[in-house]
Order: sequence, then C-alpha cells, then structure tokens
Amino acid sequence: MANMTSLQILSLDANEFSEDIALSPLKKLTSLHYLSLSDNHFQIPISFQPFFNHSKLMHIYAENNEFYVDTNIETLEPTFQLNTLVLSGCGERSAIPKFIYSQHNLKTLKLMHFNLIGEFPNWLLENNTMLNTLSLVNNSLSGPIELLAHSHMSLEVLDISNNFLDSHIPMEIGASLPSLLYLGISGNSLTGSIPPSIGDMRWLQGLDLSENYLSGGIPEKLTMGCSSLRFLTLSENNLQGEIFSEKFSLFQLVI
Repeated sequence: MANMTSLQILSLDANEFSEDIALSPLKKLTSLHYLSLSDNHFQIPISFQPFFNHSKLMHIYAENNEFYVDTNIETLEPTFQLNTLVLSGCGERSAIPKFIYSQHNLKTLKLMHFNLIGEFPNWLLENNTMLNTLSLVNNSLSGPIELLAHSHMSLEVLDISNNFLDSHIPMEIGASLPSLLYLGISGNSLTGSIPPSIGDMRWLQGLDLSENYLSGGIPEKLTMGCSSLRFLTLSENNLQGEIFSEKFSLFQLVI
C-alpha cells in the first residue's frame, strides 16, 4: 500500500483492522483526498499527526475506532484544510485536538462518544464560517454555553447532548444561530427558562431540550415562530404552565 502514492480515495470501513495508524503505511499516501476508516479497531492518535503532510486531504471519517493521546508531539500544524471530520469511539480524557484550531474550511465536524473536556468551543464557529453541522454528543464538556456576539448563518445542525454543560441556554440563541434545522442540548445540567428567541429559528425542524433542569413555560414566541417544527422533546425538566398558548403555529409537529 505504501507504493500507492497516487491514491486519492481510500475506504476501509467495516473490517477488523487493528493496527496503530502512526505505524501504518497510510501516512505515506500523501495524495489522499478522502479517507474513511470507520468501524474497525484502528488505534488512532488524537493529534492526527501522521497525516499532517497530507496537504490534499479534505474528508476524514473514523467512527468506531480507538483513539489515544500521543506524547512527544511536535509543535507542527497540518498542511491540510478539512471539509469533513467525523470521529467517534472510545478515547482517553483529553481536550479537543489542537490541530482543529488550524482548520478554517470545515463544513461537518462530529466528535462523538469521546471523553473530551473543556468548555463549549465557540471558536469553532468563529474559525469556520461555513460550518453546517457540529455534533459533540456524549463527551465531558462543561461550563456555560457561550455563543458568538454575531450571527453564524451557515450552521444548520448543533447537537451537544449528553455533556455536563450548565448555567442557562443563551437568551440570544435565536439571533446567534438563525439557520438551525436541529438543536439538541438534552442530557446536560441547564437551568433557567427556554429562551423566546428560539422562535426566531424559522426553519427549525427538531428541538430536544430534555433531561435538564429548565423551568417556566413554553414561550409563545416559540409556538408561533417555529412553524416548521416537527419534533419537540422537553421531557424530564421542571417546566410548568400551559403546554401551548392559544397562539399556536406548530402544525407540523409529529405526534
């Protein structure tokens, strides 16, 4: 495989490969544009340093593998700029990989079922203005959800469910993320009320705020403004009052 230096697309999905990527011939395939390693037993350094010289690499899929924190990492930046990065699997407790700080063309980023620590990474939105999908499900992120001061117009899917995020949902979330189709923040420790500004997400189709400590009622602005909403999950909170007001436009809800 090491001699296949012109190879541009490689998919090894759904096999029983178990080698350490840092020692594999994959690091010599520097013409790769697309690499998919999902559903194997690869050991993958979370720094992804073996691929730093793959300047043409744009798409990486490596779901359901084993990740480890590598030591003695050189202070280098990757030569690639990714459009897609999808990773999931068991891993050691660590922060979001440093190489992601240097990425500015991401459209899809999914880092799921790790043990990632730290706060909500709003810098990802700042650095990647074309980011469409951000999923950080089932990690160990903590602290408040702090959004950018300006709107991010490209983000359509934000799922940060099953972390340890606390404080309240930002009151300005509707203005900050007006293009969302799906918002998932379930399984955290959020308190306070549901922000009325969610009603400004006119294209929102799915909203899951379950398994938190939210209180108060369902804002009338949400029931009027989110006319495209099909899935609404608010279970296991401390909500009260009328379920919906007389002003109701959620006619697309699936029951």
